[in-house]
Amino acid sequence: MADILILVFVLLFLAVAYLVLCWLWSGTMTRASGYGELVYRGEKHRAHRLAYELHIGPIPAGLCVLHKCDVPHCVNPRHLFIGTNLDNVRDRDDKGRGLRRLTGGQVLIIRRMSGLQRNIAARFGISTSSVRDIKSRKTWAWLAP
Repeated sequence: MADILILVFVLLFLAVAYLVLCWLWSGTMTRASGYGELVYRGEKHRAHRLAYELHIGPIPAGLCVLHKCDVPHCVNPRHLFIGTNLDNVRDRDDKGRGLRRLTGGQVLIIRRMSGLQRNIAARFGISTSSVRDIKSRKTWAWLAP
């Protein structure tokens, strides 16, 4: 009887884990964001979007696939849902992943700094693309040198 209970417990645990745990993509990932990436039929795709389409169905044009779990390389279809770009931005902000706000003084310091953009980004808690945009004046262009 004990063997059967252990087997039932293991099967129950595996079923719950299957439903609850993230399925982590172990293939190629984007460097900047950590999303899974693969080439399918000659085109590059985000793994979570392809997982959504394979398990749930087509993604309507112009919509995003968001993560309930907030793990970019998770491809568990139970963790994925459809939303607009605004939904995606709100979800990001609600989960505390919104853009870090810089002061004008910090922007001027970033413009003058030399070195690797990833090191500058880490120092200020921003992305490397934000550093690049600040240095090229794509953002904060109105701020005088």
